[in-house]
Amino acid sequence: MQKIILLLLGCAFLCACQSDAKDNQPYALAVNSNSRMQPTKYVPVPMPGQLMSTKKTSSPHRLTGEAAIEVANKKSVRQPTTGEYINSIMNFDYMPGALYQIYSAPLSVTDIQFQSGERIITVGAGDTSRWQVSKTHSGVSANRQEHLLIKPTDEGLTNSLVVTTDLRTYHMMLHSTPKTYMASVAWRYPDGDGLIAKLDDDSSNGISDITNGVDVSRLNFNYKLKLTKGPQPDWYPTMVFNDGSKTYIKFPNRVQDAPSLFVGDKKNSQIVNYRVQGNYYIVDNIFYVAQLRSGQNNQTIVQIAMKTR
Repeated sequence: MQKIILLLLGCAFLCACQSDAKDNQPYALAVNSNSRMQPTKYVPVPMPGQLMSTKKTSSPHRLTGEAAIEVANKKSVRQPTTGEYINSIMNFDYMPGALYQIYSAPLSVTDIQFQSGERIITVGAGDTSRWQVSKTHSGVSANRQEHLLIKPTDEGLTNSLVVTTDLRTYHMMLHSTPKTYMASVAWRYPDGDGLIAKLDDDSSNGISDITNGVDVSRLNFNYKLKLTKGPQPDWYPTMVFNDGSKTYIKFPNRVQDAPSLFVGDKKNSQIVNYRVQGNYYIVDNIFYVAQLRSGQNNQTIVQIAMKTR
């Protein structure tokens, strides 16, 4: 009996040891054998400003060398136009660096005239053997005006001409045609370039300086003159400008038939009061359109208009 009890106690102890061993083993998560776990993928999120187009943008192509020179020269060309003629005089608007096209013909002379009081310093031409270029002048003292006379020896020629004066530099391309030629060429200077030199010249000849006390930075020369009726008069204005409150019209010396001034266009104009000082008409206001008229039967009319920028 004693043996039976000992045997039962040994079996119970062995079962208890096996149970403790199982309890001490680590636990494992249950896995479904029918499915496979997918690895987590990392997707980067761009920060603001990091988004960039994958399309390549082409940088602007810049010309260099001869190609750049050809393009620049074409852009600077100034051709004669019918609307800028006064009788046979082609009037270019002066612009530094512009390339003015002048047309002449064999056995004909083209007169290139400069601003009154402007002095020519040098004349340079590319072809001096087949082009005749001579210098002369008209008028005296304050009315002195310098000219260049141009004449080609043959047709189909092209020449470059550079003229430097005490006020400006002019660049011209000369072309010779079989018969067509420009009788005369002149320039307009709406920016008032050279005003001080001209006023100094006027003062030296006894003409009072009308711009005393005027702020030169406010002077506006943005006016256009046009002969609308009759032949070109001897009083054709040489300069028009305003100082913000008054308008000044300058005339050549020795005017025989002084014109009357009307403010407004042809259909709606009225005579306006002005005072004369030296070679100037001075109007005590600013006008946008005006007319200078002279004569009764054969009337001559010159229109003055402020240019729109």
